[in-house]
Amino acid sequence: MMKKLRSWISFIIIFLGFFYFYTSQNPHNQTGAAGHMAHGYVEIPKGNKIPAVNLSVSPDGPDTWLLKLNLFHFAFAPEKVGEKKPSYNEGHAHLYINGKKISRLYGEYYHLGNLEEGRNEVTITLNSNNHGALMADGKPVQATRVIEVNKQEKSGDHDLE
Repeated sequence: MMKKLRSWISFIIIFLGFFYFYTSQNPHNQTGAAGHMAHGYVEIPKGNKIPAVNLSVSPDGPDTWLLKLNLFHFAFAPEKVGEKKPSYNEGHAHLYINGKKISRLYGEYYHLGNLEEGRNEVTITLNSNNHGALMADGKPVQATRVIEVNKQEKSGDHDLE
């Protein structure tokens, strides 16, 4: 009986060790700034056109929101995602809300759905096909908007910064 109990405890400890290692090392499970560091950064070399992104967020129904991206010197290339060679003017975007990675984006529109009441920070980063966050002159190629959501309002008026 005692031998079976020790075997079972050993199995659980080993299982938990592998589980912890996998979840802490898998870059796709990481969010926020740590997620960028997991994939690294791609500095755009001098002489290349510097991409840029602007974003707008507008009400899309009574309590939902629509994100629209305007891209400059950048094209979505979902068929090339995962290539090892960095790209500077094509790739995909990452969507973060309040510092948490929500999704990859491969197009200019995204339905955000409901946002939490209060201050919501929506950030878009442009990423190389190799998943690295694009950087120009040491700064991330990204855009951020703050949306203040007041669920008490009935008219659909919301403050966008």
